[in-house]
Amino acid sequence: MGNISKINFVKDHQPGSNDVIELKNARFVDVINGYFFDQNISVFIKSGKILSMPDLRHETSDIKPAFSIDLQGRTVLPGFFNVHCHIQMVNPTLFANFKTVKDKKKYHELQVKKNMADCLARGITNIRDAYSDDLVPNRQLKKSIQNMEIPGPRILQAVVVGPLGGYLSHRPKGMKKHLLKALGLGNIEYENINSGVVVFSPKASEQQVRNSVDRAIDERGADLIKVGESLEKSLINANPMTMPMEQLQAITDQAKRRGVQTTIHAVSVDTFRRAIKVGFSSLAHMARDCDLTQEDVDACLNSDCIIEPTLSVGYDMSWKIKGDLFYNDPNLEKLYEFRNKTFCDLAENFWIPELKEHVIAGFKKANRGRYNMFGILNLSKLLAHYTSLAHYGIKNTKMLVNQGVTMACGNDGGIQACTPAMIAHEFFIFDLFMNDDSTSKKFDCVNAVQTATINSARSMGIDDQFGSIQTGKIADLAIVNGNPFENSNIIGKCVDALFMDGRLIVNNCDLEIRQIKNR
Repeated sequence: MGNISKINFVKDHQPGSNDVIELKNARFVDVINGYFFDQNISVFIKSGKILSMPDLRHETSDIKPAFSIDLQGRTVLPGFFNVHCHIQMVNPTLFANFKTVKDKKKYHELQVKKNMADCLARGITNIRDAYSDDLVPNRQLKKSIQNMEIPGPRILQAVVVGPLGGYLSHRPKGMKKHLLKALGLGNIEYENINSGVVVFSPKASEQQVRNSVDRAIDERGADLIKVGESLEKSLINANPMTMPMEQLQAITDQAKRRGVQTTIHAVSVDTFRRAIKVGFSSLAHMARDCDLTQEDVDACLNSDCIIEPTLSVGYDMSWKIKGDLFYNDPNLEKLYEFRNKTFCDLAENFWIPELKEHVIAGFKKANRGRYNMFGILNLSKLLAHYTSLAHYGIKNTKMLVNQGVTMACGNDGGIQACTPAMIAHEFFIFDLFMNDDSTSKKFDCVNAVQTATINSARSMGIDDQFGSIQTGKIADLAIVNGNPFENSNIIGKCVDALFMDGRLIVNNCDLEIRQIKNR
């Protein structure tokens, strides 16, 4: 995965914001069409944006740059995305003991800072926090990044809107409340303007639901409206419920009026179908309770909906439960083999030393079939929801991929042992399960490149500014070695260099910014 300690973050960017910088001698990737631009083109940057791409048709070619950077034949991609993560959820393992919880609290801030730096180190310039019960820490983090106190990507924030008592919007009591607090959840009341959840009555009128959407945007600063819906009974979903179609429609319609994207926690076929009908911008996760039908796929293809399958969830949450229907499922067997080969390396590269030991200990504990928290709470009932993910979830994702449904890159970073920077891991899992037929690759390198860039920019509603190398767009550029159309494993690995807002902020390959004299 690459070692973060080797990353050279640039503190001094020589050119001024009004200077024109020429990037030359590189292979620039046209992610929309799935090939390289002509090898003779260069990219001019000014004021943080791509000013021109001379030698392309209709592009301005009489610009005189003040500075030039020779990229030495490397490949240039747009900055990458993680459309679904949870920044403040620092969870080394679900199978925690009291020392795990103590160390997690003690080193929380240090791990979050590492995660943010890791994102840039791997070319990820935009991430979206899909749920945070308290919005204050992320606001403070964004401010620190914007003030250049710490390195990190741009952060867009989701706010949950839903009925009181629903998934992500219930009121835990007693032991459940204490357990959720141990996981870093449930620390703030929904009425508080800093809460990441806006609730309404389960019997709320259409206008009351619309008002809740407005509150999420105006009062809480939502960049995304998220709906939490799950039919699975669990620690954070004591009373599973579904929202009436009228309420769901009011949410998507009001968000669209306000120019804000919508997503829904869609882990059942029923939710998948209703969400497509009411026009959600994206569906988070994957239906894992039964098979999608061809009619479901057609409905998705005929909509503008983008799928964020977050396959990494299965890697971290799918374990064999004795007596379970899917105990010997081939996908679960394949997952165990892959996980045993990769888990310790992921822990080594993405976790600070103070928490790494907990990550590995939790993995080893689960691998022995010991699924308990604090030595007393048996989590088998919770995990049983995820064994079906390895069966139905993979099968349904594969069906959608095979027929060309648009995928976006999210890994649910923040779930146990997963961090927001681990998008390369997400693509490894895509390749593992989507391309297991001997006939042909269903999720090829072009799909991977588009999923990491332009598709994800569309899912976040910012494709007018990001996601492709085009004149007028923000100059977020990941400089890598190799051909991503031949080897998708390049995506999400440590970059050679990174430009963000037109500034060189990572330089691991000794790029030189040369001033051009006598222009």
